[in-house]
Parts: sequence; C-alpha cells; structure tokens
Amino acid sequence: MASKKTLTKQKKLPKKSTKKLKIGGMSFSEYSPAAELANNPEGVAMAMVEALIEGDKEAFQEILEGYVKARQISKVVKEMKISRAVIYEAMDKKKNPSLSSLCKIMKAFKEADLKENLAA
Repeated sequence: MASKKTLTKQKKLPKKSTKKLKIGGMSFSEYSPAAELANNPEGVAMAMVEALIEGDKEAFQEILEGYVKARQISKVVKEMKISRAVIYEAMDKKKNPSLSSLCKIMKAFKEADLKENLAA
C-alpha cells in the first residue's frame, strides 16, 4: 500500500496594503507609529523608564504593548531572551507587574541595545 503525500505548499498571503491618498499630484500614506516603535528599541526603553519614574503604570504597559505588537511577540521573545509570560504579565492591565518582571524587561532592552551597538 503506497502512502500519499498530504502536505501541499502553502500559498503566500498578499502583503497588507497601506492606505494612500492622492491630492494634487502628491501621494500621502497612513502614518503608523508602530513602525517607529519597531525600529527604535532604545527610544522605547527610554519612554518606559520615563513612565516608571513618573509612576505611570498604564503608560509603561501601553508602550510595551505597542512595541510588542509592532515587532511581533515571537521576535521580541527571541531577541530579548525572556519568556512570553514575563511580557504578558507586564502588559496585563488587570495585574500589577512584579518588580522582577519589570527588571527583566528593562535588562532585556539594555542587552538588545548593546548587541545592536556592537553590530554597528
């Protein structure tokens, strides 16, 4: 009895199109702060430190959530070498992230920034 292959090559999905608006021959595209967050971990870390200094837990969580959404959780976990649980705990608005979790996240940002500077 011969076995049949059941796996097929997956089709690639089309890339998300950005909204473009043309006015008087000029082209405008939708602004996305997520792109800036994804490419600026140092700026994100500085903003989170500022939120911690100000005692603004909600701002810290929103900044972290924006960064994670912009970079994708799997990439963040791999680059920063911290668990998903630590990140999700810090982003959960119903919970109060532990000092340990905050320290792990900030240390991971510092190490990611150092690696980026060494690579440059």
